[in-house]
Amino acid sequence: MAKQKPVVVFVAGTFDGLHAGHVKLFEFARKKGAQLQRKLKRRGTKLHVIVARDSSVRKWKGKPPVQNERERLSVVSALKGVNAAMLGHPSDFFESVRKIRPDLIVLGHDQGGAQIVKRLSALGFGLVVRCKPFNRARLHSRNLRERKFHKNI
Repeated sequence: MAKQKPVVVFVAGTFDGLHAGHVKLFEFARKKGAQLQRKLKRRGTKLHVIVARDSSVRKWKGKPPVQNERERLSVVSALKGVNAAMLGHPSDFFESVRKIRPDLIVLGHDQGGAQIVKRLSALGFGLVVRCKPFNRARLHSRNLRERKFHKNI
């Protein structure tokens, strides 16, 4: 019997100021991957996480990240349940998807709109699902930085 390929789950983001919401996103991704694994009768699930480049963060958010890309990659790589973490393509998010060739793409609640989902689906690598927010007001990185700043004044 040939060895079955595990279900590959793809998650991407900035992950600047890693917090419980990010961990919940990874847990959600693994849970959805395990569900797909059972449905496809495959063995194992691998979670691949793409960490955005500093240049991409500046482009999307209009400012540099608090932690540089190597620091963010190091923290994400150390998390239990993350099988592989790497820096994203410097100019083409979709190139990272093509490189990983996932069975399942998990988007955070605040990642892209319908156009992104449509483009990801068109790549044909698998399902695209969106994670619901986890108490956004409390867990969003921007809000955590603002609360810490105001606390220190």
